[in-house]
Order: sequence, then C-alpha cells, then structure tokens
Amino acid sequence: MTGHHPWFGTGELPPPARPGAEELRQTFVHAMRDVGFNGAQVATRPLAVPHASAAELYAASARLLALLRTALLAAGPGREERMAALAVDETLHPLFTDDRTEERHCACMARPDVVIGPGGPQFLEVNVGGAVGGAVHTHVLTRTWCRLYAEDRDGPDGGRLPFHSHSLFAERRRLFEAVCAELGAERGVALLGTVRDLPGVHGTRYFDLEVDHLRRHGFAAEFFEPEDLHHGHGADGRFRYPVGLRHFTVTEWRHHGIDLAPVRRALDAGCLFLAPQTAYLVSNKKVLGWISEGRPWMTGADREFVRRYLPWTRVTGDRAVVWRGRRYGLGELLLGRREQFVLKKAVGMCGDGVLLGPSTDPAVWADAVERAVREEDSVAQEYVEPGRCAAGLTDGTEAGTHTTTIAPLLGPYIVAGRPAGCLVRYFADGGSGIVSMYGHGALINVLVGV
Repeated sequence: MTGHHPWFGTGELPPPARPGAEELRQTFVHAMRDVGFNGAQVATRPLAVPHASAAELYAASARLLALLRTALLAAGPGREERMAALAVDETLHPLFTDDRTEERHCACMARPDVVIGPGGPQFLEVNVGGAVGGAVHTHVLTRTWCRLYAEDRDGPDGGRLPFHSHSLFAERRRLFEAVCAELGAERGVALLGTVRDLPGVHGTRYFDLEVDHLRRHGFAAEFFEPEDLHHGHGADGRFRYPVGLRHFTVTEWRHHGIDLAPVRRALDAGCLFLAPQTAYLVSNKKVLGWISEGRPWMTGADREFVRRYLPWTRVTGDRAVVWRGRRYGLGELLLGRREQFVLKKAVGMCGDGVLLGPSTDPAVWADAVERAVREEDSVAQEYVEPGRCAAGLTDGTEAGTHTTTIAPLLGPYIVAGRPAGCLVRYFADGGSGIVSMYGHGALINVLVGV
C-alpha cells in the first residue's frame, strides 16, 4: 500500500489462523476485562516491524533515557538545586528518599512516546516512573498474541513464534529481584495504587495480574489502596515489603483528596517505592529542551544522537533561539510558524496541556504562546507528522474485518535499561494528533519484531 513508511517494513505477519473474527474480538475482551479496554474494534495481528527497526527503537529509548538522567543530575548537586533549575513546585515532590537511592533508581522504568518521522523514530517525550500508563495492557496484549500464535503451532512448544516480543512483567520482576538482593532482603513487592486513577475500571484486576505474576515467581506480593497501606507494617513497625511499585502521581492523588502521609510512613519504615520521586523530575519536558539545545557535558556523539532522534525542543521564555540556522525571538518564531510547532506544559500526562499548532485556532495559539513565554512553564517542539503503516482491524464480523492505514504512536518500555515491550496507540480512522487511550478514544495494540 502506498504512503506507508519503510521503517515499519512490509507488515506481512499474517493473523493467527484461528480463531475467527468474533472469537478473536471476544478473546481480547476477556483477556483485557476490567483493566480499561475499548473492545468495539480490535487488531487482527500485532504491529510487526523488522527486527532492525525494533532494535533501533529500544536502543534509542534506552540511550535517550540515560541522557535525560544525566542532564537532570548535572543540573545541581542535590534535589533542591535540581527542582530550582526546573522551577517546579516543591510541594508536588514530597516523597524523596535518600540521595543515593534517588539517583541510582530514578530512571529504572520509562515509556517514551515516539512517532516515525521522515528519517525514523522521533521522541516526543519520555514518561518516567512506575505510574506510566499502559503497562498492564502491554503485558496482557503481548501474552495473548503469543498464546494465539502458539496455538497455531499445536501448543506452546510446537514451534517458534513468528515474531519476537518482550515481557514487561518479567523485566519488572527482574528489577525488583535485583533491588531486593541489593538491599539484602527477601523478595517482596507492595503494589501501591488506586482504582480511582483508572477510568472504566471497577475491580482490582489491573493490579492483581502483576501480584499473581510475582507470586508465581516466588515473591511475596500484595496490592494496597492508599487507605489500606497501614496494613503493610509489621508488629515491629517496619514495612513488610522491601520494595514497592509506585503506581501513582502526587498530582492525581491530590486531585482525589488522597492523604500521602501513609506513603511517607511506609518509605520511612523501609519500603523503597520504585520509581522514586526524582523520576518525575527526569520526565519533566524541560529536560528534553535542555539536551535538545545542548549541555556543556554532551559529547559530539551525544549531540548527533539528539539531532537524529529528538525534534527541536526549547524551554519557553522571553529569549532568543536558533531554528534551522536563523536566530529568532522564541515568541516571534512560534507566532509566525504556528503550523510547524507544538506547545506542551513541562509537567503533564494523557495529552493534557498540549496544543498542536497545525490544528489549533490562531487566536488560541497566540494566547497560549504569550502565556507560555511569560510563565516559562512549557516547551515548544517542532511538529512531526507521523508516518503511516498498515493495520488489521475487526469489529467481530467478517464484513467489519479489514486492513487500514494508521498513524501509530509507539510506547517502548525500558526497565533497568532493557526492552520490556511496546504499546501502540492509534485511531481507527488513520488520524493523528493527541493520541491517548483516556479521553481521546485511541485503540491499542503492541509492537513485535519479525
């Protein structure tokens, strides 16, 4: 099909031979029950790309994450100086541990948002922390595709799968195991989150899936809603689990009116919640702007890597910038070239605080630029039109089963520097823009290598 980006390859992975369209849809509806899933249409096969493309995506993700971590830590000798450099609200970062732990583990889990631009992967942002969305979806979708294709080969051991994938839960489990060993503790993990953060979810299955996975691999594991966290303390006052998965953000929990004091007590009582507070400084989009503009410690190879994979990104302010070899006032540039830029709040998720210049009313854009330049709380990024590829979709009927063209947003997970699966979000009609499962109705799939 014309117009498809060569990075995606030919997309020749066939759908699994069975089940049929309606059974396939019901398989995914059942597998994804009560984790937040739009099952009106489902993919007929995973998004398959050449091994070289998948390897590039994961390798670039890990290297970019390492650069962001270095940039944040180089911004100041401690947390106070780094928060000051970012001009962040210190009250949104109340859960720090000791500096060594923060620095060691602040980039242990991440999921960038990536589109395929004319020259290949382009990283729009990097979400860092344990609360990055889509992890459970990615694990379940990947596992379900593996099972369906294994059944085509007369059982899991009947032959090799026609693709290569990664297990997100397995990689997180290895991280937890390594941290427990480093702490000299028995293997135990507390998952801390709330169903209130998950639209359309009513039970705890979203968290129970990972608890069950950990228990099957010899861990003590338990899920806690914040109001129940006190049950994790032993009679001696110590927390019974040495490691936790911090599946929340301070902003969201304050919106829900959730008291953070129990989390502080659990931290002080010996539970290391991953990723720690500093992760949310690494994910601040201003750090992307720093490395896009260049830092004194960056090598020539670092700068070339950033030029290749990161769209031109600058922290907003009343200042001069160089874009495509010419010097501009940043506000002047953004007003004069609206269709070529995106404005993003430095702190935000799920598409909140993002304006796409090509689809924003000029008056709205002008007001947003004026505010962003004045407040210095955003980044401006060059707009990248996403590349297209083929995708199979079905609504459960033969008539509604078809191949279409989509503009996918890729979300490769990196855990302890290793590939851990890749979420794919897209609109069924092939549209681009702000692509999110929550609030924008995007469909989801996973990427595999062939």
